[in-house]
Amino acid sequence: MPLLPVQPLSESLVQRFQEIVGQKWVSIQEVDRLSYCRDLNPKSMLEVNEGFIQYSPSAVIWPGNTEQTSRVCALCYELEIPMIPFGAGSGVCGGTLPVNGGMIIDTKRMNRIFSIDDKSLVVGCETGIIGQLLEMELNRHGFTAGHFPSSIYCSTVGGYLAARSAGQLSAKYGKMEDMAIGMEVVFPSGEIYTSRIVPRSATGPDFKHLFMGSEGTLGIITKSWLSMWPYPETRKFSSFVFKDVNSGTEAIRLIMRNGIKPAAIRLYDELDTFLVGSGKEEDADESPLGAIAGFGNRIKALIPNLVRATERTFAKRADLINVLGKLVKDGCLLVLMFEGVDRMANYELETTTKICEMLGGENRGPEPAMRWWKKRYHVSYKQSKIFYHGAFVDTIEVATTWDKLARLYDEVKKAVEPLAFIMAHFSHAYVDGCSIYFTFITAGKDEIEGGKLHAKVWEAAMEATLKVGGTITHHHGVGLVKAPFMHEEHGEALQIFRAAKKYLDPKNLMNPGKMALEAS
Repeated sequence: MPLLPVQPLSESLVQRFQEIVGQKWVSIQEVDRLSYCRDLNPKSMLEVNEGFIQYSPSAVIWPGNTEQTSRVCALCYELEIPMIPFGAGSGVCGGTLPVNGGMIIDTKRMNRIFSIDDKSLVVGCETGIIGQLLEMELNRHGFTAGHFPSSIYCSTVGGYLAARSAGQLSAKYGKMEDMAIGMEVVFPSGEIYTSRIVPRSATGPDFKHLFMGSEGTLGIITKSWLSMWPYPETRKFSSFVFKDVNSGTEAIRLIMRNGIKPAAIRLYDELDTFLVGSGKEEDADESPLGAIAGFGNRIKALIPNLVRATERTFAKRADLINVLGKLVKDGCLLVLMFEGVDRMANYELETTTKICEMLGGENRGPEPAMRWWKKRYHVSYKQSKIFYHGAFVDTIEVATTWDKLARLYDEVKKAVEPLAFIMAHFSHAYVDGCSIYFTFITAGKDEIEGGKLHAKVWEAAMEATLKVGGTITHHHGVGLVKAPFMHEEHGEALQIFRAAKKYLDPKNLMNPGKMALEAS
């Protein structure tokens, strides 16, 4: 019995694709196809780790430029082979799963920076470039891209555009839709579209936005022109502890209302603060996942055969853990970072300090924020410990306007607490609202029960978000996980998206099965 559920592409068809990209850049080897059976969605990760392969591609191809990508798409369209655009696979919503088999089109060979315009502050690059490599090269020239998702070491510019990404410093530099000046897109048929490289235009709808957030369902973004900024001459750090979430979020609201743009601004709720640490211990683990995973590590040496069972039981008792969380009285930690011109950063720090102290914030100095900055990407690499112990860990990032933010936080927690251990922090703040980034952990008696419980958590959280009037995703995208909630989010406007899909991709070959684009 074959390991993968989809048969590989025939040798004769492989040769046709090799004529386009070269012999070494097409693979039907099982090990390569297996590598593209999942993204970083927890459900698909656990399924693959347990040997349950639900989806697999028939081949993988690595085009080297836009022209090759165009020819690959045209041939796939002629042969009616599904196409799945793939950057680095760091998405967490199942957005690159090959649900109908087909051809994975991996863009990572397209990784050139082809222009750095100092006068206009625009960088041109191919979209297969890893975010950290783009940032390092810009730093070498005295600039920054200003885009710092926690996946920056293992995610691509194309992924940022396709999922409408927002990095950790979006309060200052904006989101990906603010940064994109222009782009080149290969349509499913192979036709190439290049937008004008202009700061804005009033010639009707901005068609760049049709492809940003489309998650590879309408085409493959192969080139982009993005804003960049001079590398900051200084960074200032600060932190405060507030008595509760409401006073902390009010401080954030007033900071943004006063025109201050902190590069980073993050408020942890009481439980997240307790696990992260209030800044009193220099070596405290900044990650709540690290603190929880450490439970298993501390007993592993004593009773190694019981670790997984013990941790699974620990995660299953979400009711008890959440009750204990309500007893935490350490307050809520707010960390801030300001960067740019020294005089401006000093002014922003002084004004923010006045606002926070006026609202009862206890000044904890720069150390907690500096520690967060130093270890800000570590959390993404601690989840494997949770999965090892047989539990699910996942994140839910929702957003709303300030007037509904407290209710959104309360309703999502109330909906999820019977099912999972849950905590949150507030980040990505703007003048008009803020996102809430929930982390939840749960487990069942086995992987099947755990998967069902994981789905129930998502359903409860999404329904609570929609009831309040928030959006079901701020920056992680939709993929498969959130597709069932797209109609309630968009209403009949979803038909416009579906019409664009039908026009550009009448055979439904470009990343099929995603974002609720197939009418039920």
